[in-house]
Amino acid sequence: MCLGCAIGVSILLMSLDQKPLVQFPRKGFSNAFGFLQESVSWIPRMTKVYRENQHLLNQLSHTAFREDQYQEVILENQRLRKLLEFKERNLFEFIPAEVIGRGTGGLPGSIHLNIGSKDGCRKNMVLLNDKGLIGKIVSVGPSTSIGQLVTDPNFRVSAKVQRSRVLGIVRWMFGNICQLDGVVQRSDVQIGDLIVTSGYSNIYHSGIAIGRVFEIAPDKEGLFLRILLRTEVDFGKVEEVFVLKTQDNR
Repeated sequence: MCLGCAIGVSILLMSLDQKPLVQFPRKGFSNAFGFLQESVSWIPRMTKVYRENQHLLNQLSHTAFREDQYQEVILENQRLRKLLEFKERNLFEFIPAEVIGRGTGGLPGSIHLNIGSKDGCRKNMVLLNDKGLIGKIVSVGPSTSIGQLVTDPNFRVSAKVQRSRVLGIVRWMFGNICQLDGVVQRSDVQIGDLIVTSGYSNIYHSGIAIGRVFEIAPDKEGLFLRILLRTEVDFGKVEEVFVLKTQDNR
């Protein structure tokens, strides 16, 4: 509305006689009208800048998403290379599997795998990766299966100190921490010792890495040692596993 009034006044001044008394207000009004035009003209420019900015932000979002996807592919490729190298180093037969779910059905410390009986998977087959022991198969369907992890509170496995051959039983405590039970005082156990499966089992082959000792102390009764170990496997990051096929469960 103000712009219309300004235009009307401008036309009125142009129709008046070219007298000095008229020239002065006309000049002042022209300056004011020019300033008004300049002030209003930034609106379409800002609208264009806003649209260009939105377009650039959209392109940036797509680029960041693609970069995240590429990074995920790179990390997966690195994990699979390690698993393949591990498989090639060993004489055992393995079934590769992917983790497709975790901990449901009332079974704590469990994972769901994308392989089943049609893939050769059987109950009590051992789960592991290039770092060491992960657990065992406890339930098998035609195309999927469930694995019990070392981090299940009910999980137990016969183990030994790789260096000194001292025997014990490994059970989960919290996080990636386990305890080696049943080791008497004065046994040859040291910080940094690797704990492996003992082989005294119909399920677990001897020598599968479980974890390394980081704390040793006498228990409350003073008869046994309280030995804590940190698992070699980071169970929060397990995405691919191998199912170990042995003579007993082929």
